[in-house]
Amino acid sequence: MKNYFYFITLIAVLGCSENIKKETDEPSIMALADSYYNRLLKTFPEAAYYLDIELLEHNGITSNELASISKWEQYQDSLYGELSKLDPVQITEQADKITYWLVKEDLEANIGLRICKRNLWDVDHLAGWPSRWTRLAAFQPVGTTELRNQAFERWNKLPAFVATEISNLKQGIAEGYTMPKEIVDLVIEQLQVLQDYPIVDSPFMSPAQRDEDPIFKEDWEGLVKQIMLPSLASYQDFLVKEYKPVARAEIALSSLPNGGDCYRAYIKSQTTTNKTADELFQWGQKIVAKNKADVSKLGFEVYKTNDFAEIIQLVLNDPSNTFSSSEEILAFNSKLLLKAKNESEKWFAVLPSSEVTIKPYEEHESGVGSYETATGNKPAYYRINLKNITQQKRSDNEILTFHEAYPGHHLQLGIAKDLKGLHPVSKWIEFGSYVEGWARYSEQLAEEMGLYETKFAQIRRRAYMPRGFVYDPGLHTKNWTKEQVINYIMESGMSADMALTLYQRSIVWPAQLTSYDAGGEEIKALRKLAEEKLGAQFNIKDFHTKILENGSIPLSALRLTIEDWIAESGK
Repeated sequence: MKNYFYFITLIAVLGCSENIKKETDEPSIMALADSYYNRLLKTFPEAAYYLDIELLEHNGITSNELASISKWEQYQDSLYGELSKLDPVQITEQADKITYWLVKEDLEANIGLRICKRNLWDVDHLAGWPSRWTRLAAFQPVGTTELRNQAFERWNKLPAFVATEISNLKQGIAEGYTMPKEIVDLVIEQLQVLQDYPIVDSPFMSPAQRDEDPIFKEDWEGLVKQIMLPSLASYQDFLVKEYKPVARAEIALSSLPNGGDCYRAYIKSQTTTNKTADELFQWGQKIVAKNKADVSKLGFEVYKTNDFAEIIQLVLNDPSNTFSSSEEILAFNSKLLLKAKNESEKWFAVLPSSEVTIKPYEEHESGVGSYETATGNKPAYYRINLKNITQQKRSDNEILTFHEAYPGHHLQLGIAKDLKGLHPVSKWIEFGSYVEGWARYSEQLAEEMGLYETKFAQIRRRAYMPRGFVYDPGLHTKNWTKEQVINYIMESGMSADMALTLYQRSIVWPAQLTSYDAGGEEIKALRKLAEEKLGAQFNIKDFHTKILENGSIPLSALRLTIEDWIAESGK
């Protein structure tokens, strides 16, 4: 998965916006995109670090005040009203088309998500404010008197931010919006880990560790002790004493006010399609059944049995599919990464200019594998987990490497970063169905490229995919229990811990796990269409170039792009 710290859609936003100034009756898409980009930069200043955008000042924060959110929504409504005046048929330049697709889809998704009132129940162990502020410390520029002053100015705002967050959650309680108790427990635990660090090792000490001024180092340590850690403690105290006792026991979004409409909005936002939860559920069951049949065939080649459950257990218990140390995990992933990069030259006309480096998770972090884009002088990172050695499998690490690095996230996002001529708003807007869809497609492509070293990964890849289509809507719309979800995931060979992690992710990020296969299946369908229509003229490098040349776009726009390319190539 592409790490959602890279740029998550922040629900709480800065409120200093007014309606768009209407200079003409028919605004241009570029003028509207300019307005949106500038307002986004002003509204989400911290996101600029993840997106490699230079800031003039480094003292701003994203506001979580409800009045600010209301003003931001008014601005978005005004922008969407102006955008609706445009006739997309009259937009002929490709860069303009892309900009229109991006702004329209992003606005519609965010307007649709308002019904969820997520800012009133945003207790999140994956990308909540504790995680965002922790990572912000690593980005905070220092080294000059002015930058040091700006750092102090920003971080002194944390107590007020936390107080507002607590106020929002209290309003959520009053209106019937809370996060489930088990997620609250995870955030409480996360907060404790951050407080338990020795002060010299605290991730909040990053600015002091990167600055040579001894007075600043001393003053920053005081700030951590007197401002940052007490803020964490006050939030944790609220969660323990006031929030958890009244947090919901029910997991499904349907247990919230307007929960059904909220889940539909999440599906739209995550997949960029109008598919219903039931359509995804049925589609997923159909593909899972086919994949299980394929696993039976592969399993017979290796173990001389076609029983799905037996094959999965044989793969999991095979000694040659295990690791003996964290060093072995690191070496194995490093070898796969180099192999995949070299082989990609045969399948792609262009490779990203940026490098990707393996970076294991730190103690306070959690995850199975993720990707962080390159920013400034920092390379892109493929994050791996060196913990839980006995539970990790070579097969899973193979799939992760090809999903997160080459030919997956790093290749696609690295190429997108290198693209020229796109409106800057393209740095802000991306779609999970495209980004995760490409990575899912890459898992299959890696097999065609001959990257998998054993049948284990080929079996494991098919055994799981696309179960997110099934258990995510099952959880939120079909009354699936926690046990049902976890058992359904574990049937594919996932460990109990991993199944629990995915289950919890579906709670915190509804429908996000449907984005992978919504995009992956569409890219596979478009490739099949191109192969059938173009026949001997089909060229895999050309196809990949067309898929990747516009960056992240909605699936409907991607289909239009490929259909136009097929028509033009077939002449």
